[in-house]
Amino acid sequence: MAFPEPLERLIRALENFPGVGARSAERMALHVLRSPTEEVAELAVALRDARMDTRRCEVCGNITLRTPCAICSDDTRDRKVVCVVEGPREVEKLESAGIHTGLYHVLIEGFAPREGAEPDRSALQALRRRVDQGGVEEIVLATAPDREGEGAALKILEVLRGSRVNITRLARGLPVGARLEYLHGEILADAYRGRRPLDD
Repeated sequence: MAFPEPLERLIRALENFPGVGARSAERMALHVLRSPTEEVAELAVALRDARMDTRRCEVCGNITLRTPCAICSDDTRDRKVVCVVEGPREVEKLESAGIHTGLYHVLIEGFAPREGAEPDRSALQALRRRVDQGGVEEIVLATAPDREGEGAALKILEVLRGSRVNITRLARGLPVGARLEYLHGEILADAYRGRRPLDD
């Protein structure tokens, strides 16, 4: 016998989240039913606020409450070095490690050639505009060392072709297939310090 229609709708909605299958969605939906009304209301408000109150920074593309974001507005940051990452999680990881003192450029989830996905074209064009405006001396490619990250790096190289900016890549000390968000801070720090120029 099927669940009541409102519960079925909740399960289907939860299945839309990445990495959540039918069984996990069902468990989460049943957990919501067992939770106190106040907790469920708090979750609903948090979902609404996260969706309605955040936006992408007009400069770097990171998720922020106001634009430009706190990092882009910080006059103490090294504006000559821009680290290009796939998504907001990588910014958080690099900031937590305390190893990058420059600015960022966020592609939002990079490039997945197996699924036919492309990096956000407007984000790539915005990166080229930032370089062409002057002041940027180094672009650090901090995309993941997997197929998707390599695909994103190639797209970035293509967009920046002909510019005079120095392009570096995180050192290959990163484990192949690893995502930055899961790496220990010291491993990430070593890879960042060992970045090297990319041959165009």
